[in-house]
Amino acid sequence: MKVLKRGCCLFVWIAFLGPVSGEAQHLVMQDTIVLAALEKLAIPGKSLLRYRFSQVMDYSLMASDLLWRNWQQAGNGNQVALLHNLKYNAYLFDDHHFRITNTFFHNLGVQIIFDSLTKVSTDDNTLDTRVEYTFGPLFSLSFLSNLTSRMLNGYDYQSDGTGSVTRILNSRFLSPLIWTFSGGISFLVPSFLTFSLGISAAKFTWVKDKKRLESAGSTNFFGVPADKDHLFEYGISMHLLVDKTFGCWGNWSCDMLVFKNYNKPIDLMLKNRISFKINKLIQATIQTKIIYEENVSKSVQLENLISLGFNIHL
Repeated sequence: MKVLKRGCCLFVWIAFLGPVSGEAQHLVMQDTIVLAALEKLAIPGKSLLRYRFSQVMDYSLMASDLLWRNWQQAGNGNQVALLHNLKYNAYLFDDHHFRITNTFFHNLGVQIIFDSLTKVSTDDNTLDTRVEYTFGPLFSLSFLSNLTSRMLNGYDYQSDGTGSVTRILNSRFLSPLIWTFSGGISFLVPSFLTFSLGISAAKFTWVKDKKRLESAGSTNFFGVPADKDHLFEYGISMHLLVDKTFGCWGNWSCDMLVFKNYNKPIDLMLKNRISFKINKLIQATIQTKIIYEENVSKSVQLENLISLGFNIHL
């Protein structure tokens, strides 16, 4: 009876109301008729949504060979490590000029040294935020934010010559927290690179647990004065971001951030990653990380990772 009742209602509606115009659409939902009026027909090929959202995630678990030169948080030499890497991109944009890009990088490695010692080595966590308003095919006004911190405790390892090893705390979560942000002009090559010049830039360094570092004997507070827990610097910056995919077999990504305090030498952070897909699940990766920060070391720090392992792309 209920089905018959609905059928009768639909018949009466078709018979007496007749066809509808192109400016209205009748929706029959259960026993309710809803009238949704449209001001005008949609333009073919143009989305009715003002803003759109998309996301991409890559995860890999790999075995690596680490090669250090002048690295402050580890000795010079070669070790084997297990490394897992997470990269998550989120985009919010419209069809005209506005775009927000968020990228989160997480690299965590467990180092295995052949004297039966294991420790956390690589621990990089970066959140990049880019807000852009384009005013041409290649240029945009942009605001950039780069936030970095490690997740787990970092230690220096010292041997007393008798075989025993002492751990000395040198960094931990939010110690330091480094936030570099700037506003300026960006140059864009679609599907390849973005080059940004921060005409006005600042760098904020925060050491949350300075007392823990002091009690562990650390004397390096990443440029933060002894009587404070933070350091604020003002200057200019340059940011180069490359993300190029070569068909279905490879990818090249490069993230270089240069900050210049007006009264100090430049700070440089370069992360370069080249990956090759062997098949759908196996990937080989070469990663290079270069750091120069006078407050931490007078030498250029270099870390190379050659990895082979499991990869998922979502």
